Amino acid sequence: MLSKRSLRQRFSIELAIFMTAGLFVITLILSFYLTSTLMDNLKAEMKNHLTYTQAIFFDQEDYENHIDTLMLKELSNNEITISSNLDLKKHPLGFQIYKNDGKEYLTLSQYYEPKKLYYTITRNIDHEKSLISNIYKMMFGFILIGIVLILFYAKSLSERLMTPMQKLTQKFATMHENLLHKIDTKELPKEFISLADSINLLITKVSTSINYRKELYIGTAHELKTPLAVMRLKNQITLMKYKKHDKIRETLNQNIESIDTLNAMIHNLLEFGRAEGAQFEQPQRLNLITLMMKKCEEYELLANSQERNFIYHFDIPHFRINVQPLLFMQIFQNFVQNALKFTPKGGLVSLNTRMDLNNFIIEIKDEGEGIDESKDLFAPFQRSLQSTGAGLGLFLAQNAAESMGVNISLKNRKDKQGAIASIAFPLNRFLLKN
Repeated sequence: MLSKRSLRQRFSIELAIFMTAGLFVITLILSFYLTSTLMDNLKAEMKNHLTYTQAIFFDQEDYENHIDTLMLKELSNNEITISSNLDLKKHPLGFQIYKNDGKEYLTLSQYYEPKKLYYTITRNIDHEKSLISNIYKMMFGFILIGIVLILFYAKSLSERLMTPMQKLTQKFATMHENLLHKIDTKELPKEFISLADSINLLITKVSTSINYRKELYIGTAHELKTPLAVMRLKNQITLMKYKKHDKIRETLNQNIESIDTLNAMIHNLLEFGRAEGAQFEQPQRLNLITLMMKKCEEYELLANSQERNFIYHFDIPHFRINVQPLLFMQIFQNFVQNALKFTPKGGLVSLNTRMDLNNFIIEIKDEGEGIDESKDLFAPFQRSLQSTGAGLGLFLAQNAAESMGVNISLKNRKDKQGAIASIAFPLNRFLLKN
């Protein structure tokens, strides 16, 4: 079962640990090799020097007569003694390392049988030890630098490996903008092609299902309109035969009202089918303020014809984004028309825009009786008591909002003089992303 921890983080950590361990082992082996080689070369040099002394000089006096021992000691840190006796406890034959007066020495003692003498060479190896210490310090520095580079490389590599998955995620996040567009597998590494093919197959199935559903809505609605039109016409013709206060006439009027309600519901079903199709609309880059301003001029004339007032104000002159105009106008038109419908004659409907830290917001205020906030007015067939519609307008607006990626809300005004409908465009979606 997969862990909930970040896969990229886990990969980065495991890669960093593995590469750091490898770097540490390699550096450690190299350090041991360098120090071992240095000491072996030093011992070989001392052994050659001692062999030469054994072959040339007969005793300590002969050696000192021919060699400037002080200069030799200064230049090579080597000191040679030749004697017939040797304290083997203090200086056993072979190589030995010891310390004296805070300094470290390496000695080599050998017994030369032809001359019956002990030859000893002593070397101060403080310089070599300091060099070895510097080698270890340098290797430790290399390890630290290597760890930093490894962490950077592991992070960079994990990000590159996750780039195809991030591209797929971005395509899914914007799927409602370019709805059900198949993924181009040419852009992906071969490891992700099978995943992309599976997703494309799913997209095909979803697209087919949506098309069938849309055709079912539209087809059913069209099939119902014709018999309802015939029923209404027959009721109207029959109505002409009866007097004004006849009960049959009253029943016929009720039938006509019911038929009109059914026609309104069928009209909304057709609108829902069109909305399903509008989700396939390609986003267009346009100035939303300019689009709203043109429509507001029309709504101002409509409000005047209904003996209502309509005013609009835009705080910012430009808000250019990628948007699907049909889906946006479905929301915008529904909110404005509802505001005009529920505002009494002589009342005021106002539209304004504002921006907060996270959203660009459009607000439509009316002077109606408000709403029942305990009800979900965005549910299908949910309507207020004053409404004569089928109750699908807000439901369609909610579907359009979800497809676009905007947030809509409907609430009562704080002064209890009506309701406020708002459309919020998240800035991190509509401005900060390509």
